[in-house]
Amino acid sequence: VLLDASGNPLCHSALWDMRCPRIRRFGICQYSHEVPEPIRIEFDKRKEEKGRAKRQANAERVRTWNLPPPPPAAVPDTVNAKRAEIVFEYDTGAHQLADLISHVLECASEEPLSKLHLRTILPDDPPLCPTLHHAFRLAGRKVPKSWRAVMGTGRNRRIIARLVASEPYKRWLKGYDNWVRTVILPLIGESFYYQRPPTLRIAMPSHAATIGVHRDADYHGHHRGEINFWCPLVDVHDSNTLWLESAPGKGDFAPRQLRAGSCLRFNGYLCRHYTQPNQTSNTRVSFDLRCIPLSAMDLEEEPPTVIGDYACAFMDA
Repeated sequence: VLLDASGNPLCHSALWDMRCPRIRRFGICQYSHEVPEPIRIEFDKRKEEKGRAKRQANAERVRTWNLPPPPPAAVPDTVNAKRAEIVFEYDTGAHQLADLISHVLECASEEPLSKLHLRTILPDDPPLCPTLHHAFRLAGRKVPKSWRAVMGTGRNRRIIARLVASEPYKRWLKGYDNWVRTVILPLIGESFYYQRPPTLRIAMPSHAATIGVHRDADYHGHHRGEINFWCPLVDVHDSNTLWLESAPGKGDFAPRQLRAGSCLRFNGYLCRHYTQPNQTSNTRVSFDLRCIPLSAMDLEEEPPTVIGDYACAFMDA
């Protein structure tokens, strides 16, 4: 632990001259931001070296674009233990996530999430949540022409901005943060970076799968110490759930059967996973997130601003 001139522990973000996530979120940081000059000079050198190495790595990545990725670097055994596969339950009375997301999806009174595909008449106004539009299209439903407003790069940004500014979405995100703090934090047992917002997925009965076989390590920007959490908001089984191998490269894919109010933790960075075309009579609604515990990060690593392509935030233990 590096200390300031008064002997106080230094903030990790301050060492790298980056905006502190604690100050950004809570307005205060418990660690010192007064970095002594010798340490500042040392970390400026490290930052320049990392920048140079990153540029060289990018050049090498372009050169070897079509080659298979190298094996990932090792992580501490304690991190692997934190991402060993388990299914756990949480209190749905204290964390009414399904109810919160039903308001984001503009469900009618008592309309179950598992029956979203049974909506017979789609309104002319595009849905608040673009994920719902995508789900109807993937299921082969003909959507109103006015829904085209949610498609396209520039248009989609405006729709996302409308969603983020909406009260149902703000309540959902607040509920999600509370769930991460009271349910996920005790499982990880230390401070961590986490995906925020989580990825919301809707899979209606369809002949098309939503996720192909992959591991997160196959994609740019993911961290070797990531822990995956997959949380269905409806009961899932068979073709309406996530298929996962039990260990990296083992290939023994099997469906994970979960009930609403339970969550799957697994090593999605190395274990391959996918979904099948939903051949059941129910819609699957789920969300997933990735976490990076601080113990999985080297001191030389800069604090992440994204996990893969996803924005992230910091959860202090």
